[in-house]
Formats: sequence, C-alpha cells, structure tokens
Amino acid sequence: MPIAAITQIKRIARASCGVAALFALLACSTAPHATTDAMRPGKLRITEIQPAQMQDSNDSAPERESLTQACKAWRLSEADAARFFALAQEYPDGLGDAYYWLPCSIKGRLIADGRTWEFEINAAATATWRDGDSFRRWGCSAAACAPMALLMPDGNGP
Repeated sequence: MPIAAITQIKRIARASCGVAALFALLACSTAPHATTDAMRPGKLRITEIQPAQMQDSNDSAPERESLTQACKAWRLSEADAARFFALAQEYPDGLGDAYYWLPCSIKGRLIADGRTWEFEINAAATATWRDGDSFRRWGCSAAACAPMALLMPDGNGP
C-alpha cells in the first residue's frame, strides 16, 4: 500500500479513536497482558468468514473513498483468520491507545474452547469474540500479522 494511503488511513484511525466511546467494543485497546497458554484459543476452528464490510464514518469524501477501496480489497481466508488469532494477544476490558480502529472489518464464526463465538476482525489488527454476554478482545502487534491487517499498531505515532 502506498505511504500516502497509509498516512491517510492513520489520520482516519486517530479521528475514529477520538469517538471511541461510540465504538467501545471495537475501538482502541489497552496495552497487552501476556497471554498464557490457558488463555490461547485451543483448537480454534473458523466455521464462517464474510467479506470485509465498511461501517459508516464521518470522514471526508476523498478519505472515505480511499479507505473504502482498501477495505474492498482486504480479504482473509479461514486459515488467515485462524493464524491472526494464534498470533494475537488477548486484552482485558477497557479502552486505551495501543491500537487504531478503522471502519472496516471482517466478521465470522469460530469454535474455540468448546464454545461457538461470533468474531469481528478490525482492519487495524484488533478483534472481538462474542458469545451471548461474553466478550474476548484481541490485538496483534506481531510482524506476522501485517499481511492480515490494513493498519498495524505503531504506538499511535505520526
């Protein structure tokens, strides 16, 4: 992706994090805690994965168009999604600024730890799992996650 597009996506992501309260489940996450083997998804199996979808955003037309094109081109296979979760760290509840948020995500279903979860992977290398009222939040800062995201964490620097 061209540097200009990445810079533009970062600017959009920073603006989105400014309204993180509206996107509490998908917005920026807190700094990671070490994921123990007990917390890692065991024998995770992706059972459904959908194409990337854009959410509404308040970005200007040129910014929205650029991100929309990048979102439409972003794809994850079932194997990619499973790899993302194998590399990701689980995060506690709460919001922080370790990650960006983009109005683009891929949804699906998975089975892990004997439960069926609905998942949503955000294009900014974060994800959530939901099973009823239970939520798990994930973020991936490993270099190996870069091919599976549009925007990787960088300390939210310029």
